[in-house]
Amino acid sequence: MKKFGILFTLIFFAFVTQSYAQAGKFGATPEDSVECVKYLSFYKDYYKNGNIREALPSWRGAVRICPVGVTQSLYQDGQNIIKYLINQAKDPARRAELVDSLIMMYDIRIEKFPTSKSRLSAYTYKAYDMITFCANNEEPIFKALQDVVNFGGTNTDHGILVYDMQYAVNLYKAGKITAQQVFEEYEKLGAIFEKKAAGNGDDAFTEARNNFETIFAVSGIADCDNLLALFGPKFDSNASDLAFVKRVVQLLSNAGCERSDLFLKAVEALYKMEPSYTSAYYLYRLYSSRDDNDTAVSFLQKAINDDSISQVIRADYLLELGTFYFKKMNNNSMAADAARKAIEQSDAIKGKAYLLLGHIWAMAKTTGDTEIDARANFWVAVDYFARAKAADSTLAEECDKLVSTYRQYFPTIEEAFMHDLSDGASYTVTAPGMSATTTVRTKK
Repeated sequence: MKKFGILFTLIFFAFVTQSYAQAGKFGATPEDSVECVKYLSFYKDYYKNGNIREALPSWRGAVRICPVGVTQSLYQDGQNIIKYLINQAKDPARRAELVDSLIMMYDIRIEKFPTSKSRLSAYTYKAYDMITFCANNEEPIFKALQDVVNFGGTNTDHGILVYDMQYAVNLYKAGKITAQQVFEEYEKLGAIFEKKAAGNGDDAFTEARNNFETIFAVSGIADCDNLLALFGPKFDSNASDLAFVKRVVQLLSNAGCERSDLFLKAVEALYKMEPSYTSAYYLYRLYSSRDDNDTAVSFLQKAINDDSISQVIRADYLLELGTFYFKKMNNNSMAADAARKAIEQSDAIKGKAYLLLGHIWAMAKTTGDTEIDARANFWVAVDYFARAKAADSTLAEECDKLVSTYRQYFPTIEEAFMHDLSDGASYTVTAPGMSATTTVRTKK
């Protein structure tokens, strides 16, 4: 059977070589064409059956005789043949020669086969093989990675983008490129990730993007001083570039630069271009830290009113709004209104919202004229502390202490009697912007 296969190959080869020899397409002379086709045919028969050692002499003959770029498969197969030889080589000098030959296979493909898909494949696997076989030559590897990115753009393999960032950081730490160059590489790669994200939500992409961001974040380059020096001068001219603004926000946030003017400016620009409850909430926190309370409240209210927000998050934000009104703006009525709205949104928030209402009423200034009116707010406060304990058992200890504290301010039996009141009677309490109905209790 094997003899029959060889015989068939020889007969087929005779027809093919005669045809190409006449045409002169596979060499400068008919004789060269015959030799080229012979070597191509013979090496291919061995190669496709996995006999690399037997294929090697004919493959070398094809590389030597055939015109450069005769057929792409000659160089694609050559890559695998040479990698096989590299893995077999023991002598470092011989191994280095083989690695150079491997790189040459890719360079021929890049030069001679210009279709986009073919060339991108050659650039990509050249870079990966250089990482594998040229580990100590970081500068050429980085150049090869940049070649892939510059040619492939958004078609670049995720792994190449991550390696590109890693090698940029490595070269910076070795003093071979500047921080400015690393920043420029980060911006370029970040823009590609941003564009690729639109149609790519798979786990591999997400992991690659996270690795890319992590490499840069822990590089030691992205501190506040460097980031502000880099992005500050060019922010205004790029403030309408959504991808650019997002990167500035993320980098400054990762580096702990939230108190910088640039961070505030970037978050405001992001909110204008891509308003969301999360960016509105971020602006609330920023303005709150600067004691610009009215602006802070306006952004938190925008977050609360966003149609895309869930009821649970809206409840959390409403409770935070109530706490902000109470603690930073001394506005009890607005604080109480926000707490009541939080209760309507989510049962999970009831305990904390009742606790806030208890504190609000404990601090409230009632509007009545009598001594009983002046202390009636404590009845309401204790009511809410009891509700908070019932709604959330984790608040029990805190609520018990608060109830014990404010019961001390209840009127005595005698004081209640002087105002025709007794335990259990209904009583309406009013304060600016608030009212509540409670029951009379006396200090025992």
